[in-house]
Amino acid sequence: MITAAGVADALTPAFVEMVQAGAARPVSGLEVVDPEDLMPVERGDLVVLVGTRRADEVVDAVRHAEAAAGLVLRRTWADLPQVREACAAAALPLLAVADGVPWSSVLGLLRSALDIARTMSHQQGPVAHVYSDLFDMADKISAIVDAPVTVEDATSRVLAYSTGQHDVDEARMSTIIGRRVPREVRGHFRSLGVFRRLARSDEPFFVPAGEGGVKPRYVVPVRAGGEWLGSVWAVVDAPVPQARERELVAAAQVIALYLLRLRTQGELQRQVQLDQIRSLLRGEPTERPDWLPPGPWRVAALTGPTQAGTAEARCELWLALARRHGWRQPLVADLDDRVYAVLGSEGSGPGTWFWLGEVVQKEWPRNSVLGIAAGSPVGTLAKLTESRHQADEVDRLAPAALPRPVASVETSWAALVVARALAGLGQTPLVSPVAALVEADHERAGTELTTLEAVIDYWGEPQRAARALAVHPNTIRYRMARLAETCPVDLDDPLQRLAVRLEIARIRAGG
Repeated sequence: MITAAGVADALTPAFVEMVQAGAARPVSGLEVVDPEDLMPVERGDLVVLVGTRRADEVVDAVRHAEAAAGLVLRRTWADLPQVREACAAAALPLLAVADGVPWSSVLGLLRSALDIARTMSHQQGPVAHVYSDLFDMADKISAIVDAPVTVEDATSRVLAYSTGQHDVDEARMSTIIGRRVPREVRGHFRSLGVFRRLARSDEPFFVPAGEGGVKPRYVVPVRAGGEWLGSVWAVVDAPVPQARERELVAAAQVIALYLLRLRTQGELQRQVQLDQIRSLLRGEPTERPDWLPPGPWRVAALTGPTQAGTAEARCELWLALARRHGWRQPLVADLDDRVYAVLGSEGSGPGTWFWLGEVVQKEWPRNSVLGIAAGSPVGTLAKLTESRHQADEVDRLAPAALPRPVASVETSWAALVVARALAGLGQTPLVSPVAALVEADHERAGTELTTLEAVIDYWGEPQRAARALAVHPNTIRYRMARLAETCPVDLDDPLQRLAVRLEIARIRAGG
């Protein structure tokens, strides 16, 4: 299921924008209500309030929609303080629609978004008929101008093209074959200011021929709500007559709806999968989703690429990094202000623990805050939460105990045991010889604690303890003799050695 926030993220802000978050409630349906016909709405409905005339009507509608998954209002009403306060009190997500956008367009997009979300809850992947419609539109425009046509998005990626590609230039053939405008051709059009004009204007325009056999083009911007979504390119010898230009503009408006659907579909697919991954991390699913490879799995906590910004922003950066290195559908999601990946525990291909470790090792010299910390492998979905909590534990270890940039329970188990023991001890000093040593002489305690620590760490090997402290072995013997007077412990007792070592670790952790 998708939430109101997911719906807003999938649609262009020119139509719908999330202005105030509330509880993350799954959206199960769309309900259009009028202020004069209010009644309690069903749980899970996304409520669209139309025909509002007064602020008190909106506040009353909020009271009736307290159980809803979200409330959609005109921007004028969504910006009122009393409306926002009422929504906040009910933890009701509030979405705003621009005042000038027709309700019919908004409702169509919302219904389409929810339909796509329901489809994607059961099967992933694009809806093929949208691309089929774009190819049909390319053929229709080609018939209008009697010329080859391509439909491209704002990044010059070819989405559709007309049939009958005779008598075209090499640039167009390269575009069709590569499904993207070649770099040198984009550079030519950029030098003429074509993309700058596309981003700023709604008006179609003619682009003259260029060097290397690049034929002239007639270009029609595709926009929706003031936002540039893409363009239509026709290989013509001269500007299109005004009558045909009007037909092209009307066709571009239809294409804008298709491009919005494509983008909505892609965003919804991402939002649906994010919600599904979060459910996995919480241990909610009982059956393995189709898109999750067979186990065993492990959860990794992802640090960086920068600690600044929100978890959502860091998640986007990790998704881009994973895709760049070959993981086509990264199982990466943000949860509770952290970013996690669900990884295969075996093998070495994209999406496995070994593979991600290799990727991070390669990237780390360029970005030293990058890091991953993984929990233990698990064989059931219910235990993914256990692996996640272990990953958090590993990630919280002190830098000295964490072999960055790649760490796991297997490589950090000893440090984890000590960290858990220290957590059990707490920070309240115990009545122990080590605590008494620190209280008695702060000036010498640092040196003596370090000496005691080295002697225990290299028990039975005074030469190694001396080398670790860069002192003479006789210095070690002298300090230990003095310590026996101020810190009476029996280091021949292994239990006391362990207790002293943990006490030293606790004191260091507490500063």
